[in-house]
Amino acid sequence: HGANDWEFFSINSHHYLAVANYRNNTGGRDIDSVIYQWNGTAFAVFQTIPTYGARDWEYFSVDGTSYLAVANHQSGDNNDIDSVIYQWN
Repeated sequence: HGANDWEFFSINSHHYLAVANYRNNTGGRDIDSVIYQWNGTAFAVFQTIPTYGARDWEYFSVDGTSYLAVANHQSGDNNDIDSVIYQWN
């Protein structure tokens, strides 16, 4: 997998690492990116999220609410891909 960015963040004393995967093993851009959670000894898979040539993750909070945004780049030959902001629950 072609990881393009890593974003470390903490929420409620839990530590996470979001990995933006840009391409799969065959060069395609439709690939899940992964959020890992620190379990005390290592980062373990917490959640996978469908992404499309993901370039970047950014964590931010507004008025105590946490968000994670992914910058998608490409799906197949289509460069008109929406990026997504997720509200952390």
